[in-house]
Amino acid sequence: MSPFMSGLMIGMTIFSALSLQWAKAELAATQTHQQQAAQARAQDLAESLEFAVLGETAENYSEDYQLKRARAFSNETGKTLGGQEVQAVARTAEEVGAFGVAQTQVALTASDDTFARAQINNTASNEALQRSVNDKETSLFNAGAVRNRQVITSQKRMEAMAEQLYAYYAAQMKFPDSSSFATLSNRLSLKDAWGQEFTYEPTPDAQGGQLSFTTPWGFTQSLGLSLKE
Repeated sequence: MSPFMSGLMIGMTIFSALSLQWAKAELAATQTHQQQAAQARAQDLAESLEFAVLGETAENYSEDYQLKRARAFSNETGKTLGGQEVQAVARTAEEVGAFGVAQTQVALTASDDTFARAQINNTASNEALQRSVNDKETSLFNAGAVRNRQVITSQKRMEAMAEQLYAYYAAQMKFPDSSSFATLSNRLSLKDAWGQEFTYEPTPDAQGGQLSFTTPWGFTQSLGLSLKE
């Protein structure tokens, strides 16, 4: 073989090896970009679902954590890169958490990987779902944690209302009756996380009382009003 042909073959071999390395690098970069896009899509839908839940009122409260609720608050189409529906799998733990909240979690999977989708879809429990969500193209929406936040928000607002009732007492030497409370409540616009008025029950002697709110799922939180404690 002539030196020219030998050099040409060596050059082509080197070029082929470099081309293969370039192609592998391009493929890896494309896969990484696709995974990042899918993860961003899943995360956006999880955040949109959270926004939908936090925006509920007592009238439209729902424990239906499906993709359609997220879509109403997102620019995402709810489709994967391959054109499939983003998968939304919800599981609820057997035991309720604090404040009587059902511990529901939702895995939002924007992957086109059949095995990954099947693995999430076949989980039998809340705990198993949480363990299996380790894919970069899946985000987890924790409905139980959001419900806890709503109760805590309601508690803080109820405490703010209680402060106003104590201020009323300081001026009047008694707590307001039901009619005066309604006037005060309308002026302050302090309501629970679902837009409901707080329930107020004064004692017959107007020297005490109780504030409370009840969540849409039936949990009641009360706060006693008294100067004796």
